[in-house]
Amino acid sequence: MQAVKIRIISVTSDEKGEQQSTEQICFGQMAEKNGKYYAMYDETEVTGLEGTKTTLKWDEERVTIIRRGALEHRQDFYQGMVDKSLYRTPYLEIPIETATKYLYTYFREGVWHIELEYTLSQGGQPYGDMKISIDIEEDTRNGH
Repeated sequence: MQAVKIRIISVTSDEKGEQQSTEQICFGQMAEKNGKYYAMYDETEVTGLEGTKTTLKWDEERVTIIRRGALEHRQDFYQGMVDKSLYRTPYLEIPIETATKYLYTYFREGVWHIELEYTLSQGGQPYGDMKISIDIEEDTRNGH
C-alpha cells in the first residue's frame, strides 16, 4: 500500500443549467492488484459522509466507487452504460441511475487522473449532470 493524496473536483449542473462546484482533498492508501487500481480513504464531515470509507477501483475502461459504513453505495461507470444502484442510509434507500457519458483514466508524471461525466437520475427523474475529476498522487507530507 502506498500513501496517496486524492483531489476530487465535482461540478453538478441541474436541469436549469445552474452549476455547483466542490473541491475535496483527502489522504488515503493506494494499491494495484491484477491490473486494477484501488484508492481508499475515509470520508469526513466536510462531505457529510463521516463514518464512511470510500474505495475507488479503476482500469482503462471502468471506474467503480464503493462506499461502506454510515452510507452504503456502489456506482459503476463504463462508457455508454446505465448503472442502477441503491443509495442506502440508516434511514432510507434511494434508487439511483447513473448514465455514463464520458470516462477517461490515465497516468502521467506520477499522477493518476480519472475523469467522469454522467447523468444522475433518482426514481426515474433526472437529478443533474455531473463532472468529476480525480487526481491521485503520492502523499509527500512526510518527506517521501
